[in-house]
Amino acid sequence: MKFKIKRFDGEKTWFDNFEIKHKPHMSVLEALFQIQDEQDTSLAFRYSCRGAVCGSCAMFINKKQRLACRTQVSEIAGEKVLAILPYGPVAKPVIKTGDDIIVEPLPNLPVIKDLIVDMDPFFRHYEAVKPGFEPEHQESKEASMSQDDVKKVDRYAACILCALCYGACPVSARDRDYLGPAALANAWRFYGDTRYHAKEEMLKRVNSKTGVWACDEVYRCVEVCPKQVPPTNAITGFMRKIILHEMKHIFG
Repeated sequence: MKFKIKRFDGEKTWFDNFEIKHKPHMSVLEALFQIQDEQDTSLAFRYSCRGAVCGSCAMFINKKQRLACRTQVSEIAGEKVLAILPYGPVAKPVIKTGDDIIVEPLPNLPVIKDLIVDMDPFFRHYEAVKPGFEPEHQESKEASMSQDDVKKVDRYAACILCALCYGACPVSARDRDYLGPAALANAWRFYGDTRYHAKEEMLKRVNSKTGVWACDEVYRCVEVCPKQVPPTNAITGFMRKIILHEMKHIFG
């Protein structure tokens, strides 16, 4: 199996080629370990759980945003990929052919070294929406939820903050101030929680030109999410809630 890996040393960028000894059920992350152990100890990449739970190994693999620990080498070797550059609904196609497996850092975030990106911009946007319970708005006694109410927010609570959606988002590519799909999906997770009382404040945080109204609604984030979280559904849900909220103020 041939790997083509994008490198960055802080100054210049280039691609290095490697050949690995493929094993049954080998993931891309395991292949990177083999390259690091046997061919190039300087290869830098991020990982943690190895079980698609932490999201640390998010990368751009064969021109698609994927988790390296979850992506099987045998399933993507030789695949032909047609993707789009992230600049809006109508964009330039990216075609990947040949037998090489191409591994690059996650797009839309600054590269620190090789396959490691700086996650600070992603988490700054996440923190900006304050996706959590705010004590001053909560009751001191325990609050329960029905199973139906739990189901409404459960799919959004599955987010592992891997930033694959951020790396696939055309808006995040052109506007670094955009809050991004993960932040808005997590905001919706709390907005939809029956125990959450700061709903008007949450609407104010997402109601901006760098918030929900910036979304292209092309569902790239939904396509790449490894946990089937639908950020675009959350964003359009916020749009409807904001419109209804404004109409209520206008018409009393």
